[in-house]
Amino acid sequence: MLEYWPWWLGAIGLAAISVLNFLLVGRLLGVSGSWAKVVGWKDDRARSAELKALTEDKGEMEDALLAETLAEFGEGSLEELDDIPEGEAQLQTSSSVEQYTPWTVHLVFLLSMFVGGLLAAMLTDSFTIEFTLSPVHSKIFGDDWEVWVALLFGGVMVGFGTQMAGGCTSGHGLSGCARMIPASLIATMTFMASAILLSFLMEATLV
Repeated sequence: MLEYWPWWLGAIGLAAISVLNFLLVGRLLGVSGSWAKVVGWKDDRARSAELKALTEDKGEMEDALLAETLAEFGEGSLEELDDIPEGEAQLQTSSSVEQYTPWTVHLVFLLSMFVGGLLAAMLTDSFTIEFTLSPVHSKIFGDDWEVWVALLFGGVMVGFGTQMAGGCTSGHGLSGCARMIPASLIATMTFMASAILLSFLMEATLV
């Protein structure tokens, strides 16, 4: 039987990855967000070109930011903009542009997780390819084509849920909770409670 890392060593590893990701990339760690960026690479590439053009033309960038501000917050936001010193406003503008991360960075992040998991499985002689699921899953959904329908539906629901919640277990549970973000705390409590409830329901089916 494969022996897992002790919980404290896993916690140190996850914390180190989360902190290094923020320091090197400048964004919070999130798998579903990275996947969304990779899937929408065409839109991401168009946005990159727009940001580059705006950076080269400061006047056009200021006009674009002003238009977006008016569309989002209304004309009342202009009074707040007038109260911001010019130097601070330029700093906020430059920081907003620097926060952009190319989709290729997200692709490297996702591939690194896959390669890391593959290497770990191969080094521990635990790498196997199986098409059979657990007895509990087979008893609920069957052993034939129903299994693949259930897996497909589950994957779609996970993707829909992460987009609706604005993050997944890594984005909310790891990065968001570490920063005590209220939305992340609520989201993490919700999907943890749902997972616990589902595990009890699945166990009840075996009785």
